[in-house]
Amino acid sequence: MNTAPNVLAIVSLGMALAFVLSDRRSVTSRMLACALASIAASIYVNTAWIEPVPPDELGPWAGIGALTDAAAMIFSAQWLLQIRRTIPAGDLDTRVGDWLVRIAQFWSLLYLALGVFAYQLRAEYFLTGLSDGWGLPPLEFMIFAAPLLMAMLSMAFVIRLIMFRRPEYSESVRLIGFLIGAPLIALGLVVGQDIAAYTTSVGLMILLVGAVQFHVLEGQKGAFMGRFLAPQVAELVRREGLKRTMGSDTVQLSVVACDVRGFTGYAEAIPSERVIRGLRSYYDRVGEIAARHGATIKDYAGDGVLMLVGAPLPCDNHAQIAVALARDLQREIAPMLEQWSLAHHQLGFGIGVATGEATVGIVGGASRLEYAAVGAVVNRAARLCDAARSGEALLDAATHAEIQPQHQYNLRDSGQRQLKGIDTPVATYAIHRA
Repeated sequence: MNTAPNVLAIVSLGMALAFVLSDRRSVTSRMLACALASIAASIYVNTAWIEPVPPDELGPWAGIGALTDAAAMIFSAQWLLQIRRTIPAGDLDTRVGDWLVRIAQFWSLLYLALGVFAYQLRAEYFLTGLSDGWGLPPLEFMIFAAPLLMAMLSMAFVIRLIMFRRPEYSESVRLIGFLIGAPLIALGLVVGQDIAAYTTSVGLMILLVGAVQFHVLEGQKGAFMGRFLAPQVAELVRREGLKRTMGSDTVQLSVVACDVRGFTGYAEAIPSERVIRGLRSYYDRVGEIAARHGATIKDYAGDGVLMLVGAPLPCDNHAQIAVALARDLQREIAPMLEQWSLAHHQLGFGIGVATGEATVGIVGGASRLEYAAVGAVVNRAARLCDAARSGEALLDAATHAEIQPQHQYNLRDSGQRQLKGIDTPVATYAIHRA
């Protein structure tokens, strides 16, 4: 028994299982896993079942070798097609790339037909057909090699067209890994087993490195985006997928709005690089506090931040959490801004908290999506933030009624206020900085 091909088949099958189990909801991952599983079957069938048997003793069952080869090519082409469908095309004409995918699959089916009907010729002339040297191969070899070569060239052109769309760096790495690794794996069919062990293992390694790098970069991107969403949202997506997260619904929630006072004049008085560094530190600190309380950051607008408590994940005590969030913002952000203040440009910090009903969900066009919250409660929180004095957090009556016990927050009745854009006066309550 030749151990090397069996080990490579097991490695390829393990890669397929790893990809499909890590991201089973993704069609692209399933297609890539099917391609790798077909490669594993091809390695085992061709080396363990067909090559050891003299060609004239083979039966029609030997056509299964061509079937596994063709399946690997067809699934690989379908994987590329699925990747194309995930990348915005803009004004580019996508028909050529889609046709090239189908052409690659056509050549794979032609190879399958030849391998099924001429299984003895395939075993005698094609498998390990280059093991005796790299001279001019016989015509019988080219009958089988030409369709596979045409299929791989078609897929190479598909990858080139995908690159024209400027895919994300992580996707580009995976595609380049496939572009280099796939021909080396295919080369293992036609060289001797000693050389095939090296070409196939190197090809699988390159394919694995590209795929792993893709998942690492996607994980880093997810971790980066996780700074703007509550950890519970990531858990919801992991557990139930994007479908529920992207649905719209009307919910009871609390909204926390905050912004920096005097920032415009401050930004004009200092270098722009220092402004950017300050904003990053400010956003980082606000993001840490929001994550601590399970809030979702909906918007960054200049020096203002809008946070949701109770969406996308429902929360029974959202008002209590929102007030605790506002108090921590007072304690941690206001002192930081005071340290940054200049003698002639003082920075302040105001907060508004409102509770009520809003419709939440994903909105946007094909090129950009945004998690939105629509309702009077959102506007009320923003107006309360505008009305708050520096170092003050203003709550509306609905938030005040929900929190228990009220005395622990040092709340004071701030009276009725006429807020911009709201017709009737709003009862307000203030948390003053200790």
